[in-house]
Amino acid sequence: ARRLRDHARQLSTGEETELSVVIGDTNPLPETLGLLRSFFDSRPGTRLHLHFESISGPLERLLDGEADLILHHIDKSDPRLEFIDLFRAKVVPVVAPHFLKFPISKSITPERMRDYVQCVIRDSARHSPPRDFYLVEGARTWTVGDQLMKRELILQGMGWGHMPHFLIEQDLRDKRLLSIAGKHFPGAEVELVAARRRDAPHGPVANRLWQYIAEEAAKMVPKGG
Repeated sequence: ARRLRDHARQLSTGEETELSVVIGDTNPLPETLGLLRSFFDSRPGTRLHLHFESISGPLERLLDGEADLILHHIDKSDPRLEFIDLFRAKVVPVVAPHFLKFPISKSITPERMRDYVQCVIRDSARHSPPRDFYLVEGARTWTVGDQLMKRELILQGMGWGHMPHFLIEQDLRDKRLLSIAGKHFPGAEVELVAARRRDAPHGPVANRLWQYIAEEAAKMVPKGG
């Protein structure tokens, strides 16, 4: 009964009873979830619907009106979006020890890697044109649904691929994985943001979440690992 009264009170004040947030596949989860938890812990009247999507999936959900906010990388020149910078995440090409039949160097070319299976993340978008990052043309690929599965396949020597550095930092230290970054495979640095539609109406809770993220982002140490 108390929950129903609270729900009715929230509706009467115009506050949202639920918000949908999408987290992209390259986000550091402890920091991202900690950010959301701190906000929603003090707002029990608003239910959080949390989704995990990859590559084009977060933006598609946002533009389809199925998300109030996404935490992912975007095209910052897109006039439909407003954004808040959050983290920087390195993406590193890695292999398991003894996976390659030739010595690791900074001059490994795509042609030399073409004979090796490449692990790639499946684009979770449903109707947007599929996108592939870091794909070696002509190479055989194995497609997985998330970064943890991709990491495990690479650790098992079942393929190679690009991984967020924060997920494999300890693997690199312990030499369970080896970087093949160099001239032809430089890796990348991904700028992760909070983004929402500029033209969509935003309720009071969504606006408070946006303001909260902006304030917290100003305190954050850039995530470069």
